[in-house]
Amino acid sequence: MIGKRVSGRYKLLEVIGDGGMAIVYRAKDLLLDRDVAVKVLRSEFNKDEDFIRRFKREAESATSLDHPNIVSIYDVGEDEEIYFIVMEYVQGKTLKQYIKEHGKISVEESLHIMKQIVSGMAVAHDHGIIHRDIKPHNILITDNGTAKLTDFGIALAITSATITHTNSILGSVHYFSPEQARGGIANAKSDIYSFGAVLYEMVTGRVPFVGDSPVSVALKHLQENVIEPRRLNPEIPQSVENIILKSLAKNPLRRYNSADELLRDMNTALDPDRIYEQKWNEESEEDERTKYIPPIVSQLEPVEIKEKSSAAEEVEKQEKPKKKRKWWLIVLLSLLLLGGAGIAAFTILPSIFHVEEVSVPDVVGEEYVDAFDKLRAEGLEVKRQEVFDAEIEEGHVVRQDPSPGTKVKQQAIITLYVSKGPEKENMPDVEGYNIDEAKELLKENGFTKININYEESDTELEGTVLTQSPDRDEKVTPSETTVTLTVSSGTPTVQVQNLIGATEQDVKTFAENAGLTVEFSTEFSDTVEKGKVISQNPSPFTQVEKGATISVVLSDGPEEPEESEEPPAEDEQPPGERTTTKQIEVKLGKKEKNEPVRVRIVYSDKNASNEVFKDEEITETTNYDLPLTIAEGGSASYVVYINDKEQKKETIKYDDIKEGDDGD
Repeated sequence: MIGKRVSGRYKLLEVIGDGGMAIVYRAKDLLLDRDVAVKVLRSEFNKDEDFIRRFKREAESATSLDHPNIVSIYDVGEDEEIYFIVMEYVQGKTLKQYIKEHGKISVEESLHIMKQIVSGMAVAHDHGIIHRDIKPHNILITDNGTAKLTDFGIALAITSATITHTNSILGSVHYFSPEQARGGIANAKSDIYSFGAVLYEMVTGRVPFVGDSPVSVALKHLQENVIEPRRLNPEIPQSVENIILKSLAKNPLRRYNSADELLRDMNTALDPDRIYEQKWNEESEEDERTKYIPPIVSQLEPVEIKEKSSAAEEVEKQEKPKKKRKWWLIVLLSLLLLGGAGIAAFTILPSIFHVEEVSVPDVVGEEYVDAFDKLRAEGLEVKRQEVFDAEIEEGHVVRQDPSPGTKVKQQAIITLYVSKGPEKENMPDVEGYNIDEAKELLKENGFTKININYEESDTELEGTVLTQSPDRDEKVTPSETTVTLTVSSGTPTVQVQNLIGATEQDVKTFAENAGLTVEFSTEFSDTVEKGKVISQNPSPFTQVEKGATISVVLSDGPEEPEESEEPPAEDEQPPGERTTTKQIEVKLGKKEKNEPVRVRIVYSDKNASNEVFKDEEITETTNYDLPLTIAEGGSASYVVYINDKEQKKETIKYDDIKEGDDGD
């Protein structure tokens, strides 16, 4: 069938469903250029004319339904003995698949899904259309969470003869109403029963009845009560259990009168005043109907009346005083009757209306649901009052009235005061406070969990609270709330780069990017190229605040020597000083070879202080001759940096140099 064009319009693309009655294909509507779902009946039904006739009639009537929670039917037709229905194509999965994936579904989500289904069901019922086969397999959940009911009208086409040819009924028996199970006519209340079975499965994770065969399951629908949902899942509110139990009532008269009434009940099911309402019981209303109480007759002795002769009767007729004796007799009988009734009132009636006394159980500290069940088991009514309490866990009983052990009549009302947890307070505003003041204020208000994060700030002093979480005036429970404070760590700092050997422009660029100001000065230098940095203050890699000023000395080149009339002899050294030349070898390792390495040599002697002797890049081992002048009793030193890391350092004392020494 894949690739076949049905009715010349619908091209079948792939199988997306396969049931006992039909196969469902995803197809392309070539006329309207859209994806559709085409349900094709299996060939074994083609010869059943009664089935085909009802199938067409019901499917065509369902095309009139237009509701966002009902899968739309676009077309119904026949093509060469292929009977088909064209429906809206829904991307998603069936509710049955969703239940298998998730197990029990939360009460909130279950109600959200099923309220959509009941809304669609109500519209169908208003149009006189009964679904007859509501089950998770016929409910589709789209990718965006919308629920849609499908397969309207198909179930009516199933005859008793059809059932013997297909196993499609097997998937439905778990959701059949009792009247359907016994072969009766399904109506709107049958759909409500099936709804109850589906909701039961969603919140408990299991179907209402299981059995060895479809027949055994059908009999259970007729004869047995379901296990109460809250016994399988205590998280189900009593109000929701009541909706399920009322929908699953054996007697259709006890179910909801309509889908609209059911939907109204679902809309308020999670209201706080309904969650712990009294349990619904199918027999309760039967028991509360007016009972016939036989009249109470007094145990009077019979009055013997003797027969009189006719002559005597004549005499009596003539004697008028006879009437007075009759009035006294009536009065006497009335008094006797009233006396008998009084005796009955004091003897028989108290035994009829006697109510037993019970001792109120102690439920303080218990969870409300458990306390409720315990009191109800003693025949007592329960009233819930919610109160704040910092010690008793939320949802547990704080106190009860009357107190435990009190003797009361059955049906008496016991008020349970249930904890809402600690009372919530407004979150204090501590932004702008000093951190110590903020912590003290929070602790005074009962906050014990305080986290502190630090953040630099150009505008706030160090230690000032910048932000807080939770925000001010937010409702919180101090003992349970973690407060997070963001505190100023002061003005941000920057690290001063090594500027020695850099140009004036390089220094200006660095200062601008780092938010610093710079003061320039110049000095003569025989070793540092004119225009480059000789020294800096602060020294390299120092942390300073943004906006600070750094001082930089630029080289003005070598100072021009003054002409002397009698220059000293070539080898003659000025008195009180000695000169030497240090030979420095910079070796490169295997890793550094063929890669540029920055070499910088800084020296200090009689004539210089931290001056750069050499600053260059090399790619091979290089030797340098460093001239040094040392004053008598003094010393000179030099440091070799490779890639700004100190590699070698040496100090040479005056006494280490012999006169006329040219170094090593």
